[in-house]
Amino acid sequence: MALKNLISLSCMVAFAFGCSTRPEHAPIGNESNQRTKAEQVAYSTLSTLPASAPTSVYAYGNSELQTISYWRAKVESSHNGQVANKAIIFIHGGCWLNAYDLSHGKGFYTSLANEGIDTFAVEYRRSGDEGGGWPGSLEDVKSGVSHSLFELSKLGPKEVYIIGHSAGGHLALLASQNAASIPDNITIKSVIGLAAITDIAQYARGENSCQTATTAFMGDTPDNIPYDYKKATPQLSRIPFPVILMQGNEDNIVPTRHSIDDNAQTISIPNGGHFDWLHPQTDSYKALIKVVTAND
Repeated sequence: MALKNLISLSCMVAFAFGCSTRPEHAPIGNESNQRTKAEQVAYSTLSTLPASAPTSVYAYGNSELQTISYWRAKVESSHNGQVANKAIIFIHGGCWLNAYDLSHGKGFYTSLANEGIDTFAVEYRRSGDEGGGWPGSLEDVKSGVSHSLFELSKLGPKEVYIIGHSAGGHLALLASQNAASIPDNITIKSVIGLAAITDIAQYARGENSCQTATTAFMGDTPDNIPYDYKKATPQLSRIPFPVILMQGNEDNIVPTRHSIDDNAQTISIPNGGHFDWLHPQTDSYKALIKVVTAND
């Protein structure tokens, strides 16, 4: 128990401060190609973003953590004509640890709703929660996505993007491999991983604090339970929807190699950090909005 608490504490420190400054090897020289706003966003910055309370909260299980928070799309937005029938189901990250819940993305969800996009954020049990970890966290995400689709179907025809960030990207990809029953008026446009962890065994062998938290999520090391790690590795060829892996090339929590897969489209963001996806003033966020609002 003491070891798990130590792992959790070290991850909290790194998660909060690990991306607050530009890495030394970042490009220099051409300032016109470098952001001046919210550059290399720190985790702590996310809590300062303007945020509204969710429109509704739905339960998909008996635990108080098995919930979905819904932010209703703003009727008037700059993208209104392009996103009137679009929605996002989002799985938050946080090293799979219960130290991080969906609240760190409230500014992000609020911004998406202001863009005119119905947004459903799935909470789930994580490492440290009873029933969380492997495979309980995945089972929660599967149920949360399924219930979100059910609630979305009540809003009329929708084009849905299933999106996950970091450890949430890992779970979103896994949950999308075996698609549950999809309502007739719902179309899954794509599954998007934002700095998603796509090779969990490789990730577990890393040395940053989020990587070392992998064994707490899985219950043991890749060498001791290789079959479990194989099952916990997303097989993108099994996902029956287009897959997009979006990655900042200055991410110091999830290595860029996790965004390379023959069965996915890769979109790389120059100078992008790990938390930039969740901040509306970054190139990473704008690239995500461009994908979601693109005309087919």
